[in-house]
Amino acid sequence: MIFFVNGTIGMGNSGVEHAEFYRGKVLTQAGLPFRYLFYRLNRDLQAPMKRWGLANDQVINMWEYFVLGEDYLKHGVQTFYPQDTKLVIDSTNTHRKRDTYTTSGLHVVDHMVKHADKHKKTNILLVGSNHVELFNMNTGLKMADFQFYDDQHRKVIIRNIHLYHQAGGEHLFFSNGMQLIRYFFERLNLAYNEKNIYMIDRGIDPEVALFNMHSATTKVIDVIHADQLNNRKDPRYPLFNNYNEYLLTHMDQVDKVIVATERQRQDMLIDFPGHDDQIVTIPVGGVRDNPTIDLNKRPGDPIKFVTASRLAVEKHVDFIVKAVVKLHDEDGVNLTLDIFGAGEEQKRIKQAIEDGHAGDYITLKGQSANLDQEYPKYDAYLSGSYSEGFGLTYIEALNAGLPIVTFNARFGAQELVTDGQNGFLADFNREDADYSVDQLYQALQRLMAADYGQLRANTVKLVQRYQDHVIAEDWRKLVDAL
Repeated sequence: MIFFVNGTIGMGNSGVEHAEFYRGKVLTQAGLPFRYLFYRLNRDLQAPMKRWGLANDQVINMWEYFVLGEDYLKHGVQTFYPQDTKLVIDSTNTHRKRDTYTTSGLHVVDHMVKHADKHKKTNILLVGSNHVELFNMNTGLKMADFQFYDDQHRKVIIRNIHLYHQAGGEHLFFSNGMQLIRYFFERLNLAYNEKNIYMIDRGIDPEVALFNMHSATTKVIDVIHADQLNNRKDPRYPLFNNYNEYLLTHMDQVDKVIVATERQRQDMLIDFPGHDDQIVTIPVGGVRDNPTIDLNKRPGDPIKFVTASRLAVEKHVDFIVKAVVKLHDEDGVNLTLDIFGAGEEQKRIKQAIEDGHAGDYITLKGQSANLDQEYPKYDAYLSGSYSEGFGLTYIEALNAGLPIVTFNARFGAQELVTDGQNGFLADFNREDADYSVDQLYQALQRLMAADYGQLRANTVKLVQRYQDHVIAEDWRKLVDAL
């Protein structure tokens, strides 16, 4: 069995989760069995499963297993319940106890406490869960409890974990989450008594747990979804990205390391010479087989731009807004920009739209689960990211025949966009936002002056390598080799 290892999923996700969804699609095409494996407690897992099309028997959540029992590992949730939440609020209007009744059949009791913020200097007290109990709604039995602890350095972790009525009626105790996750993987290996392949997409904890278990029947693949370095250009480094540091200092403990682009593979081989067979390139996203692109389409009036991402600081969507405003105001281009996504930077982006007096032609569209249906409505795709391990939205936009305007960033942009052929790459400076905005504006000017029909035609050639059946075969070869 193949397991995709991640913390959890939500109604809105990052590129990591969408890469998992795409991998599930092509593994299905390749006839390879797999499960989504989540190790964090999610009080509303069924809703995002439904939103993103994950079948009930494709998902295993660690806490649902501990509460629902052994059959759950093979068959998923069998009985569904109405979702409900009840709160106990004290005389100071502070939440003290929260009872969550999940669709999956877990009764989760959160005991809340007020506490100081250990990570910021503030007089404001925070309210959070301190002690959590989990009950099986069908039997009424208490199946687990644990404590949250806000560590000065590691932030919130779990400790003092009790599991009740486990296999054989055992009462088990784990002092920390690492021990618990390792036990969970041991139970999986017993249930799926075959060669199991764990593909770790997110989390140092599962790396620590699984690297110890690496064997002839337990294979470990680590998937790198971003630049493995903080900055290759900085002469004081290379310094490993914090999220990849444990992997990159324990390369002997994994069978394969997957990167999304050949450029990143070659870059990794600079630091890991001789690991040619271990580091493998498989794109984390692709396009449907034999895509149809209307080569006769020309830009509309107004020309319609689109961007889609988490509205996070590293995506620099406000830079896109400012560059588009310059194109509109200084060059007189009749245009629109639609921004798909949600996140913590939404306020900053709204302010950039207001400052540019652009509310009549730049629109925040919110999240969409059907971007592949949206892209054909537009004329070009814009990105402001300084770093993309691959760029799932890039390949989706190219699949619709859209030229891309983005920064000349490692690795996805450089791999997927050939400057002047199927898009335009802008220079950037991490320390000078105005410079980056101006470079993006100049790239937009180049797009407006280009042969649009030729740009669209060139996208057809590029996406052939990224068709679903090609990537499905990449995964099949990798799994067969293990």
